[in-house]
Amino acid sequence: MADETAPPPPARRDVPWMLLAGVFASLWVAYLLVAGPRRVDDLDAPGPGTAVDYEWSLQNLDGATVSFADFRGKALFVNVWATWCGPCIAEMPSIARLAAHPDLQDGKVAFVCIATDDEVQDVKRFVAGKGWPMTILHARALPPVFLTDGIPATFFVSPDGRLAYSRVGSSEWDAPEVVKKLRDMAATRVKADVAAPPRPPAA
Repeated sequence: MADETAPPPPARRDVPWMLLAGVFASLWVAYLLVAGPRRVDDLDAPGPGTAVDYEWSLQNLDGATVSFADFRGKALFVNVWATWCGPCIAEMPSIARLAAHPDLQDGKVAFVCIATDDEVQDVKRFVAGKGWPMTILHARALPPVFLTDGIPATFFVSPDGRLAYSRVGSSEWDAPEVVKKLRDMAATRVKADVAAPPRPPAA
């Protein structure tokens, strides 16, 4: 009599893919916990006070030269980033919301995001259509005051040209305390010889 026992069903070939998907999801959650944007909780710490170098040049997204001295005398939110940097991209929406905050629209605070990609065209393609209200620039080299061990790196520069705050790592920037910090910083009075470079003596 023939064995009528049914053969076992073939093994599902999608199990490895399901395992890979689970591993990827776990890694993504771990990334968000470790490298995702974090709350800014150290704004009350004393600022570095380092003098900022204004005598250097960058590029706008069309490749034209922009002098960092154009921002002299303003409160600055400076963010160093790159299109290939995941944590940088993760915090960009919060920077855009901060730059669009109604309390920061009086022109006293400038938001300058400096991309360090190899080519400015890569940056231009990446930001196309995003409508970010920040000034997006490109730099092949940075002055020492803006050099860090990693990116994203963010710096607050007071109108007198000194670092008031710095932070490395992805953060949530559109918190009320950040808005207050920038408004207070922008209200700092600037001496005339700091707000503008000295004029040469008359001939």
